Order: sequence, then C-alpha cells, then structure tokens
Amino acid sequence: MPVDPLMRPAVTSQEPPAGEREQTPAERAGATPLNPELFREHAAQAAARAESQPQSLLNEQALSEQARSSGEDFAVVRRKKRPSHLAQRRSRLAYKPWLISAGCCVVLSLLFAVAGYSFQSDIKESAAPESPLVLATSLFSARRVAEVVVRPVAARNLQTVLEPILADAPANTCLQVRDSNNAVFSFQASQPLVPASNLKLVVAAAALDLLDANARLSTKFSTDGKATDGSTVQGNLYVLGGGDPVLSTASFAARPDRAGQVFTDLDKVADQIYDSGIRTITGSIVGDASRHDDLRGVESWPDRYTEQGQVAPLSALLVNDGVDGSGAIVKDPTLHAAAVLTELLRSRGIKVQSEPKVGVAPKNATELIQVDSPTVGELVTEAVRFSDNTTTEMLVKEIGLAEGGTGTTAAGVAALSKWVADSSLPAEGVSFVDGSGLSPDDRVTCAFLSSLLAEGGSESAIATSLAVPGQAGTLDERFLSEPLRSSLRAKTGTLLQVTALSGWLATAAQKNLGFSLLINTGSRNVNASDLTTQREVLQALLTYPDAPPLDTLVPAAPEPPKG
Repeated sequence: MPVDPLMRPAVTSQEPPAGEREQTPAERAGATPLNPELFREHAAQAAARAESQPQSLLNEQALSEQARSSGEDFAVVRRKKRPSHLAQRRSRLAYKPWLISAGCCVVLSLLFAVAGYSFQSDIKESAAPESPLVLATSLFSARRVAEVVVRPVAARNLQTVLEPILADAPANTCLQVRDSNNAVFSFQASQPLVPASNLKLVVAAAALDLLDANARLSTKFSTDGKATDGSTVQGNLYVLGGGDPVLSTASFAARPDRAGQVFTDLDKVADQIYDSGIRTITGSIVGDASRHDDLRGVESWPDRYTEQGQVAPLSALLVNDGVDGSGAIVKDPTLHAAAVLTELLRSRGIKVQSEPKVGVAPKNATELIQVDSPTVGELVTEAVRFSDNTTTEMLVKEIGLAEGGTGTTAAGVAALSKWVADSSLPAEGVSFVDGSGLSPDDRVTCAFLSSLLAEGGSESAIATSLAVPGQAGTLDERFLSEPLRSSLRAKTGTLLQVTALSGWLATAAQKNLGFSLLINTGSRNVNASDLTTQREVLQALLTYPDAPPLDTLVPAAPEPPKG
C-alpha cells in the first residue's frame, strides 16, 4: 500500500538509546545531538495549533478526503468550490509553525556541526568510531591550566635557591627578577638604594624618548672676517660647541682604553679647513661653549672624580675628554678645545697669528664648516655600554635644553624627574641629582629598574646597548666562563660602597629574564664577596624555570571508553 506523502511518522515519547540511534552527519562531525524533548515540545505545539484551525479549512480537508475516496480528481473538487483568498492565506499560515520549527532544527544542526569542526580541526579526519570518545582529562584538572600552574612552581623554586644567597648579602640589598613583564622574584625591591651607574639606564631611556634618536649634535666653525684672496681669514675662526661629548683627535681615539668607542674626528675638520684653501688666519681660534652653562660638575661629586678622569670637566665644547697631551685634566675645557684645533691647523701649514681664546661668536658670523656627532642613539649606547660618565652628563644638559630651554644639569634633572613621574613605572622612592650616578645622593629601586628594562623588552635599544662579557665595554673582563658569557647582557655600577648589575639573562630554558640587583655595603668598601653574590644570583637565575615541563601537564587526548 503506498505511503501517503502528507502523513508524518508519529513522535514517540522515548528517544532510542545513544548506542542504537544512528548519528546525524552533524553529530559525526562533533556536534552535540539535538534535544529530542525540545523537538517533541515543538511538535505538540504545532498539533495544538492544527486543532484550532478555522472550520472552512477543515471542510476543505473533508472534501479532499471525499474526492480521494470516490476517485474524483482533487483539482475538480477545488474547481467546484474554490476557497476564498483569505482561506488560502490562513491555510498557508497553518503550516508555518512546522516550517519554522524544521528550519530552526536545520540551522541548529549546522551550527553544532561547525562548532564541532572548529574544536576538532587539528584532528586528522577518520572513520567514525563505534563508540564516542570520552575525555581522558577532567574539565577541572590542573592540566587544563598548565601555564598558570607552572609559573608559581617555577617562582617558588627560584625563591628557594635565591633566598640563601641573599641572606648572606649586605642588609641594603635589593633584587627583582622579571619573566617578560611579570615579577617572579622580589627581595626588598621597593627599597631606595644608591644605584651608581645603573642610573644611566634612566637617562638612556629618557634621551631616546625626549630627544630624536637619529638627531646629531653639531659643532660649527665660523668666521667673522673675509677671505680676501680665498686663502686668508681676516679675523677669528670661531668653534661653536654643539654639546658633542666625543669630539676627539685621531690620536686620542686610538688609545687602548678608548677601543670600541665612537668619536667625532677633529683631525678631519682640520683637513677640511686646509682643503678649502685657507692658509692664514689673522686672528685667533675662539672657543664658544655658550650652548650650555659653565658649571663643570655637580656639587655632590667628590673632587677625585674629575681629578682621576672619571668624568671630564663639562662644557658644550669639549675635546679629548678635557685631557691634554700630558694626560692631565685641564681646568678650562673650552680654551683647551680651541688650543687643540690651533695646533692641528698649524701642523698642516696654516698660519694662526694669535693664540687661542674663549668668546662668543657674533650673530652675523659666516659658517665655514659643520661637523656632526654620532646619533643620539649611538651616544646612548656609548653611555651605557662603556659607562661613559661624560657622555651621560652631556645628554642630561641636552635634555634640559630641549625640555626646559637651558643647557644645565638642573634643567636636565628636572626634565628627567618629570619623565619618571609621568611614566607608568613604579617611581616611588626614585630621586637623583645627576645622570651618571656618581652622586651618593641618587636613589633608585630595583622595582623601578627592572620595570624600566621590562617595558622596553629584551630586544629594545636599551637592551642592545648593554655590555656583553668578553666584548668591549664594562664586562670585557667579567663573567668570561660559560654559560654566563653567552647569556648575560648588563649595565654595571660601581662606587666605593656600591656595586650594581641590571640587565637581561637568557636561561637554559630559553627564557629572557630581566633583573636588577643593587648592593649598598654601608660603611665598608665593596669586596670580592659582593661580586660573588652577583655571580651566584646569576647562576641561580639560569635554572629558571625549574618546574614540571609544560608538555607533561597539558590535557591528554580523548580516548575510547573503557569496558
């Protein structure tokens, strides 16, 4: 007997067991099976609506059945009594709930199929298993949050190895270690301590931010006279200092203690003047350092810093770090610069009739030559890698000129302090009176320095400017044994009662740890035990992260049910 296409199978009150019911394509793709209870509820609602249909529609259905039973064409019956347009519309509306329910089911099936595919997109397609897979790892297992579990374990283990080392360190010691931007170990990290040359990291970061890293500091050579026949300067040749801290003669730059350092070659300037055709200068070589103030240092610096050549007498016009031919530190760096150029010109056969002096170039002076320093970015590297006190202090004055309008240490420090306060770094307890860290009045915290390093990252301009063991810089003779030699980049800091080390360390597990370690020894001078503490801390950091391997904690793959 043929099946009436309008007849629908009855909806049973019980869903077949999961093992007996055939899965839909969506379910085989990983979708959740459709909810049979919800489907039956929709069907019941549709049946109720069908019972409440208008009598005219029921009469039409009765006529249809009569036509079928008598063999009469259904179309003829409809011709005999055609329902009104409104009845036809009501008839169509009666089927819409069924259509909507069916459409919703189809859409839900497709959504579940897509979701299942996205969750299993990394699983190779294969034949459907006889039984569905079950989770081998509980939804509430720690293996499902492996990274969150591993990090605290690694931090606790790091604390276990570092605490005994720091227990033997001087009381005024701080350390903070960061994995990316997360502090994984802190010891007195908020205690303000004397940073020594680690303060240069602050100046370096601020200089790159407040000054153009690609800018150059220009020294200009001008004359107030005229070259009557192209070979004679009637008057003075002025040297206008541009704040270049590395203006040097070739012989000074070639000294062994200057190896690897950048410089601006003053000999080439003398060659250019000679090549221009000038053979006589009727006046003097006049040094002009009016770009900066005439303070040669900072009030809190001991005199020995300048006397020992740890920092040059500061001037906007400075040549050879203010060191004369005998190796002595000069009293007037501006006059010294004019004297050095005078000697270079005379050695090339140019007659300078008057002796060098200091003055200010007239506004209408005619510029003859300009020579540019290395870029600010290169000067920052010089300051950090070689702990160049002079370069750092000159950058401080340039920051003061750019931000405050005057080339003074005070203006530079004020601009730096504002930069620190406006940053997102933990600035509480940070204060300073210079940029080089030579002053015993400077204070910085390990939390601030480690955050400063982490903010830029391990590949930043600051990070790449750090000294490396065995290479030119302040670590050329330290940490020469592996694995520290190949893993460490750091900024050193040393005063009589201070030793500091901040930078980056690549661990055996290929983690880049940022760290800052400041040791203030108090009444005694720094000794070998303090340097041993630094080494032991670094060796302990190399073990990070000492924790279960991440791949042993990730969720296990689904597996067939047991039994």
